[in-house]
Amino acid sequence: MIVGPCVTMSDLSDSSEPDEMMTDQNSAVLEVSVEEKGVTPMPQTLLNDASTLVSFPTNTNDFQLKLDFRRDIQVRVDNPQKIVEPLETYITYRVSTKADRTDYPHKEYVIRRRYNDFVWLRQNIAVEYPDRIVPPLPAKHTILGQLDRYSKEFVTCRMALLERFLSRLVCHPILTEDKHLRVFLTANATEFTTYKKRGTGLLRRMSNSLNTISVSYNSRQVDFEFDPIRNHLHGLSEKLAMLEKVAQRIHKERKELCVESHQLGAAFIEWSSNEQSVSVALSRIGHTITANSSALRHNLISNFISDWAQPLKDYVSYIECVRETLGKRDALQIQYEQSLMDLEKKKADKDKVTNDEKSLMSFWTKSEMDKEEKIEKMSQVIPKLVSAVEANQERLDVCSDVFRQEYGLWKCQKKADFKSMLTALAESHIQYYQHCAASWDLVFKRMASE
Repeated sequence: MIVGPCVTMSDLSDSSEPDEMMTDQNSAVLEVSVEEKGVTPMPQTLLNDASTLVSFPTNTNDFQLKLDFRRDIQVRVDNPQKIVEPLETYITYRVSTKADRTDYPHKEYVIRRRYNDFVWLRQNIAVEYPDRIVPPLPAKHTILGQLDRYSKEFVTCRMALLERFLSRLVCHPILTEDKHLRVFLTANATEFTTYKKRGTGLLRRMSNSLNTISVSYNSRQVDFEFDPIRNHLHGLSEKLAMLEKVAQRIHKERKELCVESHQLGAAFIEWSSNEQSVSVALSRIGHTITANSSALRHNLISNFISDWAQPLKDYVSYIECVRETLGKRDALQIQYEQSLMDLEKKKADKDKVTNDEKSLMSFWTKSEMDKEEKIEKMSQVIPKLVSAVEANQERLDVCSDVFRQEYGLWKCQKKADFKSMLTALAESHIQYYQHCAASWDLVFKRMASE
């Protein structure tokens, strides 16, 4: 465990760090020596206001839950910095935490983590809680995206999704208590590096074992109680993927419309210089078209990736996490059914041997002593099989109950997230169309008065 706190927000009171970091989205960057660390600060524009992509429901009455969301800890991910080292280049992010809990000695923490640290955290939590729905991380960049992984758009989207990942963890009633999460949020660089080196081999072996379990059920029949859930997840994943694909096409068309509208506005303005009688009207129309084109870019284009496309992809990944957890429950179902089949077969074999009589068509004989010995061996095996069945059933029942709780929490979270996403989408469209309507209304009024 960590031996002391990392740099806290209160420790930075004499530096350029503002007192209200958690609420001020335009906070200053955490200064890091470029000479010592090889840091290339990202453009300041990356620190502009970016709304959090995750919201947590305040009312869970729609679901009969034994668990509820935690709200005694807050996290924020911001201030990306590019680290240039002889053998690699990567981005680190500032992770700021405010906690009001006894297991966090200090109220505020500020540390820096890179993407691979988030991967380490998720892997460890997935191993510690195999029956829980562990939220997803943003995907690694593709080979084609390798050249663009330091762009403003890519870094901003990843930063927002990393914050969403941590927010889901700290608000989860069980995962928030994880020791690896606490170390991740509080340990300084040296302590964190030391901690990560512990148990790496065990983590790898456990991960491989869990992966084997999670995929072993595919060709087996499972409990039909969970079929509706399985079908819903499959259908929702397909719908979201299709929605994201259609939205990408619309986004592309909007960008083309934006460029052409600028050209159209410029053409009207240029035309106005050659038509003195209608020069003012043509100029106003041209400037209105140009202004509406800028509004289109501002309201519907510039935030499309971070506010819509990436959250949709993230939820497709989240659904896969739910399906993976359900698959582990299914694997226990198969294990239980297999042990039950083994028990029934062994009982049937014992009954067959017990009731076996010498057949007239038999080419061999079996002594009564051999028969009794065989029955005795089966009698010794059957209690062990009964114990195995009972143990497997108990594990299955516990895992099923946990999944029902997890799925209830996830549905509640999904409802809040989609409400937030769709509300933001509607508001951006309203703002755009109100801007267009108001600007054209002003043009018409001025033209009518002249």
